[in-house]
Amino acid sequence: MTNSAVVQCVQGIFEEACTGLLESLSNLAVKLDSSRDDLIDVPIACIDAGSNDLELIICLQFPVSVLALTYPIQADITGVDEERLEDWISELSNQLVGRVKNKLLSHNCLVDLGLPTSYFGSDVSHLLSKNGEIFSIYFDVDGETCAFHISIEVFEESLVFELEEDDDSESLDDGELELF
Repeated sequence: MTNSAVVQCVQGIFEEACTGLLESLSNLAVKLDSSRDDLIDVPIACIDAGSNDLELIICLQFPVSVLALTYPIQADITGVDEERLEDWISELSNQLVGRVKNKLLSHNCLVDLGLPTSYFGSDVSHLLSKNGEIFSIYFDVDGETCAFHISIEVFEESLVFELEEDDDSESLDDGELELF
């Protein structure tokens, strides 16, 4: 399989995972057709996943208002402190990479996950791999722009990656963990 076919498949998996994550959080999310420039100084969470053949870096950019809106405890969204929102954006990146990992498993591709890191006031382009193919998706959530970015770097031309999804009824559900 060519690197470009793997990259296209991973981009599709990533887009599906982003849409699924936002749908689970809010019924106010609408995918935007183009990039937006109003994501300056918003919190960013990054997490990586990889193997010997493939390296993914995933970054989320969510304005504080969207983090507060989607925060799981809805008692007083204006009273959620910044530390909890920082934890929340890191948790969202964990959930997103978990969705991507589960989909990759169904394509016979196993990746190990890293730990999320959050940033404030950073340029997301400096956090993604310069050697990878970068793909970005933008959503409007309650009038605010949110962004999802992924850099995909394929190291091995002979990567074993099934283009067709393996229909395994025993695969994990999104968010489910398997402990060994």
